[in-house]
Amino acid sequence: MSYDDIVIALFFYAHCIVGYSCLYTILLNRCSSGAVDIQDVIFVMEKKIADASLLQPISSEQVTDEKEIIIDNSDQTGRPQIVLKSGDSFLLTDSCGDLPSSRQEIGLFRHGTRFVRMCNLFLAGRKLVALSHQSTEMSNACHIDLTNAPLTSTQGRTIEQGAVHIDRFVQLEQDTLAQTFTITSFYQEPLQLTLSLLVGADFTDLFELRGFGREQHGTVLPPLLHEHAVTLRYKGLDQVERQTQMNFDPPAAVIQPDRAGWMLQLERGVPYQISVTAKMSETDGDKVSMQSASHHWSTLAQPTITSDDPIFDRWLKRGMQDLMMLSTMTPYGYYPYAGIPWYCTPFGRDGLITALEYLPWYPQVAKGTLRFLAAYQGAKIDAFTDEEPGKILHEFRTGEMAQCREIPFIPYYGTVDATPLFLILLEAYLRWTDDRALLEALWPNAQAAVRWMVEYGDKDGDRFLEYHTASEKGLQHQGWKDSLDGINHSDGRIARSPIALSEVQGYAYAAYRAMSYLAQRQGYLDEASRWERAATELQTQFVEQYWWEDEQIFYQGLAAQKEPCDVVSSNAGHCLWSGVVPDDLAQKVISRLMRADMNNGWGMRTLSSQAALYNPLSYHNGSIWPHDTAVVGAGIARYGGKAQAGALLQSLYDASHYFADARLPELYCGFERRAGYGPTRYPVSCSPQAWAAGAPFLLLSSLLGLQPNAATQSLTLQQPTLPDCLNSLELRGITIGSRTVHLRFIRVGTQTEVVLGQENEIAVRVL
Repeated sequence: MSYDDIVIALFFYAHCIVGYSCLYTILLNRCSSGAVDIQDVIFVMEKKIADASLLQPISSEQVTDEKEIIIDNSDQTGRPQIVLKSGDSFLLTDSCGDLPSSRQEIGLFRHGTRFVRMCNLFLAGRKLVALSHQSTEMSNACHIDLTNAPLTSTQGRTIEQGAVHIDRFVQLEQDTLAQTFTITSFYQEPLQLTLSLLVGADFTDLFELRGFGREQHGTVLPPLLHEHAVTLRYKGLDQVERQTQMNFDPPAAVIQPDRAGWMLQLERGVPYQISVTAKMSETDGDKVSMQSASHHWSTLAQPTITSDDPIFDRWLKRGMQDLMMLSTMTPYGYYPYAGIPWYCTPFGRDGLITALEYLPWYPQVAKGTLRFLAAYQGAKIDAFTDEEPGKILHEFRTGEMAQCREIPFIPYYGTVDATPLFLILLEAYLRWTDDRALLEALWPNAQAAVRWMVEYGDKDGDRFLEYHTASEKGLQHQGWKDSLDGINHSDGRIARSPIALSEVQGYAYAAYRAMSYLAQRQGYLDEASRWERAATELQTQFVEQYWWEDEQIFYQGLAAQKEPCDVVSSNAGHCLWSGVVPDDLAQKVISRLMRADMNNGWGMRTLSSQAALYNPLSYHNGSIWPHDTAVVGAGIARYGGKAQAGALLQSLYDASHYFADARLPELYCGFERRAGYGPTRYPVSCSPQAWAAGAPFLLLSSLLGLQPNAATQSLTLQQPTLPDCLNSLELRGITIGSRTVHLRFIRVGTQTEVVLGQENEIAVRVL
């Protein structure tokens, strides 16, 4: 009988008859004759435990006692617990640092490819028990404290849980995952135990994990075994060979293509250390070189925000750390990748909004984002990628499926709003920094962007930007609500393109005004007047065709044949943010948005609960997106609704208490807030997500009314207002141009007073 046969038979015997906890006692008894080496059997057993086919759920008919269904103490249903990122690489693990097969997004990824699918640690054949874990501020390294489950040593001793401690230190660099296992026994006598690491790599493209089917795949090449290492290999259909080389120090006693094992001789209190390094590589030198931003951030002066609420400060610190984590150093500067796991890549809209959220605190991110997007600005007409001259990209992927053109994201330009947002960010960046050199360098890109708006974005000449995908594999909806049912009508019909979204007209209005300011700074006064007129004309026509008198709000958009998308949605709040709403209508829009069908107590719903397609569990039809809530709140604050904007900030702050590390996810469900309970999680929400992390910063800067003018070295504070949860707030390290801002805000009764700090170097005016 083979080892595999023995293991399978004993596994099912132990599992079905006496329970999994007795398995190793049975193995010891059955192998006591010495006919079979127990350690070899354990190695095979660990492989079988890790095999997904042995971890399928067992029906109630198969067992008589619920204890018998316990096979493994790994989390089969929960979210990944540990997230690390460095450059283009990211890692998702469970709380033990393992990569269980129960979640598709688990693994070590680089350039949109999973380079490690399994890296699971076992002590004496048992999965370890997680105690705690702590990540660095940059989230590129983590200490994981583990201990043993109850087990039987090779000497036949029963070892209770907690006798052995394992410090699993995990550190991720751009192309390397390094792990150090420090094992310390606190058992009274010497122990002889096996430590095993099950490894595997499937080199699956991230889009296939997301459900994009593939008719063909590349070739899994035979693994290469070395004295100290095993190399896993795959040659893709793009002719790129991808490799993961696992190096072991000290050399493992057993090395197989799918595992390595060490025999530990543990003395009480004496640590034993093992290092494992996974090196990822590709035989392709054409990819854009991206780097970890961790060492770059350390060279920058860090702004600080300190309030009288340390929990609030911790929340903001989490957001700053997530920005640092998600920002990757490209050849053009910092770029905030959208989110982990599905969107760890440059996105146009996400990057621009994230840069706007953080602009007062980290203008370097805005600069890198603008330069990167300018470098890849559309230059030709390409139906496959929806590229057009002057258009700003939507998404940029570099994996196997992208390189084989199985998906159009190479880069892909199917977004209607990134181009006006590019101009909005460029203006805002200039007001904060007065970086004339960057304006001069990007002026041709700004002109190309506004030409796209006029010549390609508005194909029917009605002044409105609309979208209609040209790519067969492209996105059907190309605003930020880009799910298939994200834009709809009151009777439940899905809107048909071409579609002119309401918020996009607001972005266009703000972009024309931004272009007017930029032209003025360049000395082109006639052009400045031209774009100011374009903004005014657009605003007039927008109000005429989008105002919905019955609901006192703007339509979500105009669909084919200019049919109104007559649903109440958060899109109208973005119109407030852009400034396109006339003053006489603004208070009506604010009042409508703050009603209970939109504001559920945790934030702003994407769609009214009264709409036909409302679903609090949906992606865009009733869920809560922190960035969406922040944009709406900033728009409300723009028109003087500081109390309402403060309430929305409070909603996000309250929600953060119910998420690990106070990290706001991409979105959560839109159920009504219940006293004493937290928000309902959305099952596949990205976390961390860049524009969710930046949401409180946008709301905070709007509440404080920060209006910079770096050209005159001045700052205007428009109706500065602290949210109700704070009595004081101090800002240090913010710069306008090259000068420092130091401000303190103090609540005095119902008013907020401003105190200038000693380090303040600019003129401050309070309105």
